[in-house]
Amino acid sequence: MANQHSQSSGSSASTLIDATIEAFDQGQAASPQEGLSLITDWFSSLKSDHNASKMIQPLQELQAELQSGSPSNQKLHDLLLNLADQTDALGTSAGGDLPSRLNTLSTSLRNFAGQLSTTV
Repeated sequence: MANQHSQSSGSSASTLIDATIEAFDQGQAASPQEGLSLITDWFSSLKSDHNASKMIQPLQELQAELQSGSPSNQKLHDLLLNLADQTDALGTSAGGDLPSRLNTLSTSLRNFAGQLSTTV
């Protein structure tokens, strides 16, 4: 599935959110390569959104951890929870159907983080 979810800017936010939720729900985000692919897509999407700029740093930290060769489940757990918190905050200022989608994404991030904590 890597790179199949690359999207253009604009209305792609909903599509990227849905692709990320799907990757977590199907366990595909468990591979570092899939995670890195999703992060690259998120960087492309977030660079033009001033409201989402707070998500860049946790994504960079997650990217670095995934690229380390032996990512720590505890570190990944903590980073995913941080991203879930940022996603919740972003949802409060989003319009349209984005708050609902962001809430679902936040839940998926927390669920996946919870799976990692059982393997720590």
